[in-house]
Amino acid sequence: MSASEMRPSQTGPGLSRTDTLVGIDPSEAEKGTAPPAPASGSGSSGAVQEVHVIPEGGFKAWSTVVGAWLVMMSTFGYIASFGVFQALYVEDLLSNYTASDISWIGGVQILLMFAVAVPAGRLFDAHHFRAIMVTGSVLHVGCCFALSGAQPGKYYQYMLSQGLGQGIACGLMYLPAVAVMAHHFAKKRAFVIGIVFTGGALGGVIFPILLNNVFQTNSFRWGVRAGGFFLLGILTIANLLMHSHYNPAHKSMAKPSILTLLRDRVYVVSMVSALCSGWGLFFPFFYLQLYATSHGMNQTIAFYTIAITNAGSVLGRILPNTFADRFGPITCQIPSQFISAGLIFALFGVKDQGSLIAFAVLYGIFSGAVFSLFAPMLVVMADSMAEVGIRMGLAFCVMGIAGLTGNPINGALIGSGPVFSWWKAITFSGIALFTGACLMTTTRYLLQQKRQKRWV
Repeated sequence: MSASEMRPSQTGPGLSRTDTLVGIDPSEAEKGTAPPAPASGSGSSGAVQEVHVIPEGGFKAWSTVVGAWLVMMSTFGYIASFGVFQALYVEDLLSNYTASDISWIGGVQILLMFAVAVPAGRLFDAHHFRAIMVTGSVLHVGCCFALSGAQPGKYYQYMLSQGLGQGIACGLMYLPAVAVMAHHFAKKRAFVIGIVFTGGALGGVIFPILLNNVFQTNSFRWGVRAGGFFLLGILTIANLLMHSHYNPAHKSMAKPSILTLLRDRVYVVSMVSALCSGWGLFFPFFYLQLYATSHGMNQTIAFYTIAITNAGSVLGRILPNTFADRFGPITCQIPSQFISAGLIFALFGVKDQGSLIAFAVLYGIFSGAVFSLFAPMLVVMADSMAEVGIRMGLAFCVMGIAGLTGNPINGALIGSGPVFSWWKAITFSGIALFTGACLMTTTRYLLQQKRQKRWV
């Protein structure tokens, strides 16, 4: 947020209702009051009008953090667990299809989770936060129960319920749950978004464990239903806890068009970086469990690789974000991207259980930082709080395209087994992520020039 947005501006004798004020005492913000403005002119002062306040705390702000945390658990965390489904489908339920075919289900989920962010961002900016959250919640739970009834070998049933249905549902909830943090926090925004994203990391731990345990002791049908009941509970709580805090003036303000955003070279380079990074980042989340089983590792260890990766990302989604509020989200994201790329190349040396667990933990930490700093980076690029939703939506859509195309490419590269060509997918993913890191370095330089700031 620019300095001009953070300070109330003077229009005539007092403050305008279009002003956004941050950093005042939360108790004052909840009462809807604000500090008086100094008198302007020669000794005369007009009436001070009500200003819009970003409270930086308070009950509604922190309850929204908790609710958004639960939404991340049920959206990003759920989709990040697709490796469990991938292995199960390849080995049993959809064994008549190739790994690349099956990965399209998860790829469509990722695409829609991010691509639906474009209309969701528009609706969010138009003050429809509550409606899109409730709609997404109902659709997500309903499609989960529909998935439990899918028949073995019927590919279209899995694609419709899991790929399309749950992908759209997660897309409706994902962006608003992140963007609403900008309504409540400015100075601590990156840190708070990092906390919210740990919900996705924990969901990526809980869902693989829950699903694998139920799959082993019961059936696919009851494993998915257990996940559905869990989603129903946490999404109900989340919707009760979350609150928006719109600036009333933004509803009548002109929104930026997509063409206008595409003329912003900083934004365009960052989106190309997101495309390249997405081609590489999702590879371990989709294929690490299959990688472990195909290398003859202990079945129990293989089952928990996705959970271990997501557990490691909890740290990666908090610590870098703590520094991002001081040094800038892009500055803190770049090292994590380079290290994540290096770790993917390190898979060439992962041949036993010890190295597999070490990889899962480290990759979780650094990839988690890349994911959690993406949204704060987009907020920093925004010229107005009224365009946060559309900027996030378009960028998330690009990330979704990477998720849709990258994982089937990796599936085609490794082949249909039983002997997989892992070196091809590792090389592709590592180079793609390294290229994304280089482009993000360019983004940082361009934004420094635009904002005339050292830390961005």
